[in-house]
Amino acid sequence: MTKLGEKYNNLSLPIKATIWFTFSNIVLKGISFFSVPLLSRILPISEYGIVSVYNSYQQMFLIFSTLELYLGSFQRGVFRYRDEQKNFTVNLILLCNLITAVLFVFTLILRKYFIKFTNTNIIVLILMFSFFFVYPSFNCWLNKRRINYSYIPAVIVTIITTSIISFGSIILTYLIDKNAQTYIISILIIQILCYLPFYCYELRVLGHISAKQRKEHWKYCISFQMPLVAHSLSYLVLAQADRIMIGQMVGNGKAAIYSVAYSFSSVIIIVQVSINQVFQPWRYKKLEQHDYSKIEKVSMLILAVIGVFILMFISIAPDIMKILFSGEYFEAIKMIPPVSASVFFMMQYTIFTDIESYFYKTKYIMYASSICAVVNVILNYFAINLWGYIACAYTTLLTYILFSVLHYFFMNKVCKDSGMKEKIFSQPVLCILSFVFLLIVFIMIVFYQYPEFRYSSCFVLLFVCLITCRKMVLYVKP
Repeated sequence: MTKLGEKYNNLSLPIKATIWFTFSNIVLKGISFFSVPLLSRILPISEYGIVSVYNSYQQMFLIFSTLELYLGSFQRGVFRYRDEQKNFTVNLILLCNLITAVLFVFTLILRKYFIKFTNTNIIVLILMFSFFFVYPSFNCWLNKRRINYSYIPAVIVTIITTSIISFGSIILTYLIDKNAQTYIISILIIQILCYLPFYCYELRVLGHISAKQRKEHWKYCISFQMPLVAHSLSYLVLAQADRIMIGQMVGNGKAAIYSVAYSFSSVIIIVQVSINQVFQPWRYKKLEQHDYSKIEKVSMLILAVIGVFILMFISIAPDIMKILFSGEYFEAIKMIPPVSASVFFMMQYTIFTDIESYFYKTKYIMYASSICAVVNVILNYFAINLWGYIACAYTTLLTYILFSVLHYFFMNKVCKDSGMKEKIFSQPVLCILSFVFLLIVFIMIVFYQYPEFRYSSCFVLLFVCLITCRKMVLYVKP
């Protein structure tokens, strides 16, 4: 066995899982790197704008039709119901289906308004709700593998399904008809076919569940998740309201350009998502053990790694944009630094909300999200009118900073109310880390037109990243 192989085998399960989930998400975003430019070249810019706006509405309907129980409730529930995970999973999926069916009937009655707002048709409506019916089962299957560090099947399945969905829908659009309707219908049909086997697999123990157990699981899911619905809607506002407002106030063409900037910048989320997918259950376990110092040390290192990755991405983003996209989308380059920088604060508040969720205090997540959603809409309105749609990238950054600050104070309150005498995170350390990160981001914005500066910075940051990753590996013992 080589030295590299020995070092890999000596790594803890969380670190191995992080490596593989990061690899998986890099591949997934690589697929997006190719599929988004392909779609933007196949569809006229106005049609691509319709797809972007429809995606925003679809995410909103997904929240209402499933309450996203497969996220917060499921991730916390598998720890609460360790000995009955299979039954808990089935009951959660059935509850999602019940909510989906109720909302489908309601939407069907008001279908003309849905069609008007989304620029789609009744076929899209039926297919969208069919997709909502099977989607939670896939997420539950995937989350169980992540929680148990069963990374190989999770990686293989996500890469295969994403490849089929992304490229299959583009191929069908190219062959059938190059418009938004064809693309939306194609992707929904493929998603349903890909996720249906997981639905059948997860419901295989349906007949062995008592009504009493189902009632208990449903009661827990609703009570835990309801405050998080407001959070999800507010988060959707943060992610989607800007492009909807741009589409209404400026036009679908500019909404398409902003959507490309946002989608391209979100590539860096692969690092944030990969790390948090693994370290959320790890954080829960450390909270159970009252090992708070380990949580702080590892979290600070994670934030440092995320920050360095974001800065490296900002450094090389303009040249990648010019390779992948046509000239009509180059204006999006100006929005990449502030939107990418938002991911740093996204990671911060994710860490804080995990601790709030551990103590079942999800109402504070709702408070912070609602405040930030309102602030974001107000800032977007004035920013678009005063400085143009590009300013929305900066309002996004400001809102995520506010998000992080609010959750930090709410997390401290939750910990204090739970009888914890010590603070998990040092406020001065967080402030210094955030200030240094933002300072470097704005220095990069000033010198963004000079490739020599950007690439020399990237090499320095890569060296810092390797050192920080090594320290994180040493802290996370098997």
